[in-house]
Amino acid sequence: MDESEGNYEAYDLKTWLDLPESSNWIEVLDPKAHVLAYWDQSARPDGRMFSQARPTQTVSSLLKHSAGSALVKQGDTKVLTAISIEIGQPAPEFPDHGDVMVSVSSTTTSTASASTLQPRFYDRLQAWLQRMLDDLLPPKLNLLTGKACIRLVVSVMILQDAGNLMDASLLSCMAAWKNTTLPTMDHLMESEGRLWWKENLMSSVSNSDTTTTTTTQSASEQSKEYRISLTMGIVRDAKSDSIKFLVDPSSEEEKHTDGELTLVVELQSRKIQVEYTGSMGLEASDFALASKLANGRADELVSLL
Repeated sequence: MDESEGNYEAYDLKTWLDLPESSNWIEVLDPKAHVLAYWDQSARPDGRMFSQARPTQTVSSLLKHSAGSALVKQGDTKVLTAISIEIGQPAPEFPDHGDVMVSVSSTTTSTASASTLQPRFYDRLQAWLQRMLDDLLPPKLNLLTGKACIRLVVSVMILQDAGNLMDASLLSCMAAWKNTTLPTMDHLMESEGRLWWKENLMSSVSNSDTTTTTTTQSASEQSKEYRISLTMGIVRDAKSDSIKFLVDPSSEEEKHTDGELTLVVELQSRKIQVEYTGSMGLEASDFALASKLANGRADELVSLL
């Protein structure tokens, strides 16, 4: 044996790999094992209980030149929504109907899962939001039958993705719609077979105005329905052959769940829509628990609208 072989220093793995002092080496080397270790103890990496959502805040009327806007911060996930108004001619088959158009974009890459979320997940998110708003916002949006109707352009901007974009994005849309003000025919005049604005739309119906005239309709003055969603990651507990719900999963948790369940609660009627992705069968008791959690989340967030 070479004498030098007996002369070695003992290195721990963290030092040998030159990991940052603040890093948990198990988290770096085997993220799934790191997360599962918490779940086995009925805990979560960020210290939350399974049924606990991240702190959520909304700030409305941020953008001066939009008809309505809102920023939602849910944990480290941040979503900004702006609603603008376009006036156009309705389709012949729906002479008194306007429409809603949703677009989703991002200003930054997501945290842990950028490569898997973009663009596939953003396309799915946009389609889901479109479906949520199509049958929620006023279906008519009519100004002058057969001649003029309103199109609401809902622009959703992902500022930071730290998981659960669906809930944060829908809440941002609802908060923006809450402070949106719609024009009426009092703002229009007909000349040479065309409709024209009597005055600048943004100056007359902007959410930045401190006064509201009788010629505008704020969303809060109309009979409106709002929706709150609750998304839960689904984890199968092999020991007990049961499932666990992880309310408001972070991006770290989303990568290791066995499925995802989203419940959308209509605040007034308390009707619930269900969207489930996963291969596991769910029992009636699972849906009962999920419904209870979703209604509790709706009660929690209604004050933010």
